[in-house]
Amino acid sequence: MMLPRSSLFRVLPLVAVVSVIVTASLWACSVPVFRYALERWLSDPYQAIVFHRGPLTPAQQTLVKNLTPDGLAGRLHANVAVRNVDLDQNPDADSLALWQQSKGATLPWLTLHYPAAAKIPGVVWSGPLAEPAIQQTLDSPLRRDLVQRLTKTDSVVWVLLEIGDKQRDDAAANLLQARLTYLTSVLKLPKLDPQDIVSGAEEQLRLSFSTVRLARTNAAEQVFANMLLGSEPDLHEIAEPLVFPIFGRGRVLYALAGKGITHENIDQAASFLIGACSCEVKEQNPGVDLLLAADWNRLFKATLAPDKDSSLLPGLTGGGTKGTTLGKSNETGNTAPENTGAVEIVSIQPTEPLTPRGPLAGSRLWIGGLAVALLVAAAALLKRR
Repeated sequence: MMLPRSSLFRVLPLVAVVSVIVTASLWACSVPVFRYALERWLSDPYQAIVFHRGPLTPAQQTLVKNLTPDGLAGRLHANVAVRNVDLDQNPDADSLALWQQSKGATLPWLTLHYPAAAKIPGVVWSGPLAEPAIQQTLDSPLRRDLVQRLTKTDSVVWVLLEIGDKQRDDAAANLLQARLTYLTSVLKLPKLDPQDIVSGAEEQLRLSFSTVRLARTNAAEQVFANMLLGSEPDLHEIAEPLVFPIFGRGRVLYALAGKGITHENIDQAASFLIGACSCEVKEQNPGVDLLLAADWNRLFKATLAPDKDSSLLPGLTGGGTKGTTLGKSNETGNTAPENTGAVEIVSIQPTEPLTPRGPLAGSRLWIGGLAVALLVAAAALLKRR
């Protein structure tokens, strides 16, 4: 029996509403964006390409191996994949076009590219295939410190990439720090839905920011600076200080540039990252992943374990003071002091921790069932008419 057209028109709005409810329930949660990203969003792999002609020597093969899961990249858990392009073996058109951008290059030549998911053309960094180049590509002091902060102390790390003009750099840093200090006193973490809390696994979830000033002349962080500058079109051409909010597993939200470093824009970025995750699908959220050396699953689990140091409570907690020295990580995750010179870090936290919350459960099945029940009820109602 077919429904009359009038009945169909009555049910269509209900179906539309239910569809919205189902979509919102399945792709949204009450957990803050920065925390959901840390727990659930896997880092996209960068693409390293080694251009060469003819077979590589054993020493060169060893260098390339360090960019694979069986080499240094694997031991550091860096999000990178590598492929060789032998220019004597008729490479594909795309690879050949990339090689043609490397004018004056000496083979073998290493180029680093953004993840395919970022859809950013061009080269992050390029240089001769050599051990120092590989090490700087995979890791750096500031990136190690960034990993530690995102997993242990900070909700968001705000990197200020300086232009080299002290007056403008200081003005941007002062504005950013003052505004973030204010925001820690007024922003509130979202109230968690019980469905998003694992029973019996409570922890403290603290709102905490830190700012990092990075000089563009810092040679040790050149690859990192290039990643930031290439994350959006034309940033290389802006002769102004730039601010990059970084969260989750090392994902840069977007850049605030020069006169765009305002209270309003800082508020908007902070509110989005501290607010509830309205869309759980990573690709539908703004941002670009950075290349970092981190075993995120192990580091994150470590934050859930009891900590003897009360200043580092389980989960994302406070800690850190002005003038914190960067650390150099070894493969066990320990740190040792290192003087970086051209980096300054300031931590910004509220005076009191926020309400204890639990980690994610992520269940939305009961809402889906409710939606189905509403559809069945609507169909039954129409059948009686």
